[in-house]
Amino acid sequence: MQETGTWCETTDSERHFTVQSIHDMMKSMAFVAAAMSLASRQLDHVERRQRPVTLELYQYTIQLLLRQPPVKSDASMLAACTLLCVYEMMASEVHEWRRHLKGCAGHLQAKRWNGSTEGIVKGCFWAFARIADVWAAFVSGKTTLIPTDFWIDDMSIESVAAKGNLDDYCNLTNLIFAEIVNLRAAGCHENGATSVWSLWNELQTWYRLRPQDVCPLLRDHSSPGKVFPTILYSRSSSICGNTFYHTGCILLLQTGVLPVATGGTALFKETKSAIWHARELTGISMSNPSHANWVNQLQPLFIAGTAFASSALETWEPEENMPLARSSGATPNVAEVEDLYAAEKILLLKHLTRIERESGWKTSDRAATLRGLWGLE
Repeated sequence: MQETGTWCETTDSERHFTVQSIHDMMKSMAFVAAAMSLASRQLDHVERRQRPVTLELYQYTIQLLLRQPPVKSDASMLAACTLLCVYEMMASEVHEWRRHLKGCAGHLQAKRWNGSTEGIVKGCFWAFARIADVWAAFVSGKTTLIPTDFWIDDMSIESVAAKGNLDDYCNLTNLIFAEIVNLRAAGCHENGATSVWSLWNELQTWYRLRPQDVCPLLRDHSSPGKVFPTILYSRSSSICGNTFYHTGCILLLQTGVLPVATGGTALFKETKSAIWHARELTGISMSNPSHANWVNQLQPLFIAGTAFASSALETWEPEENMPLARSSGATPNVAEVEDLYAAEKILLLKHLTRIERESGWKTSDRAATLRGLWGLE
């Protein structure tokens, strides 16, 4: 109710897992068992201990689900399966993630339930897509288990913006990001550059058409020497939508297909800078201490960290708002770049440590990978 349930409500303003549908869901023994097993796993991680009851609750939940005839599968069973998927993302090794997610993906597709279905089913779909499917695909280098053309009924950014549902609008960047992950998994092909440009234009259209509530409530990057901007949002869904926007932009810029901007408006040059997106993304995560969003920001923060690697030398651009020591205007060598982003690296690692300490969501493996990438290990 206070922690793990909220993880599934990042873009669910109606809060079906903890408020709107919780009374109906509590009538299902499988849902109750799944909720308790996930909560127990989270407590184990926060308290740094392993209790036998956590695994026992998980196994009991599996038994309850297996006893349920497929024809009687309902929304409460889907909700239980969704919670178990989140459990597996906490408990299993990366290479095992997809195996555990296939059941939930199959359940959604068999019922023809997607991100446009109303009620808790909608919340389940987006929790599964956001926390599990897209990141399991990204880490394994494979496509999402649920094809992106199944995700929603209306994929038009303009149409969704006109309807005024902020959750739906913010979920669009999750969908676009999934398409980016699937493009990466497919590898290079003759239409690769065209696809990169198409996805880039979709992200920029989303950014340009953002409703007021999806834009920052406050942002501050005026303090001298400030490494990451302070960017506050009023809604959890807005945090999520903008997180996927910046993460997707970084991946597309890292393809090398999109040219680095050397002219145009300041905003145009910023959006063509992977470093700018990395700073924005990290600033969003640090400025909005939302555990529900932190759970979904591990991989985005890792992707932001890759932008601070020495390979960023190729697309480095001085930025007006950075300290004078960073704004000489001369293209730095590799050693200077490593020193240039030293503050970003240290603060990002500290933030990842904080996320794991406070939420229980494991970040240490990705932090270790970043340290290796940065030559710190």
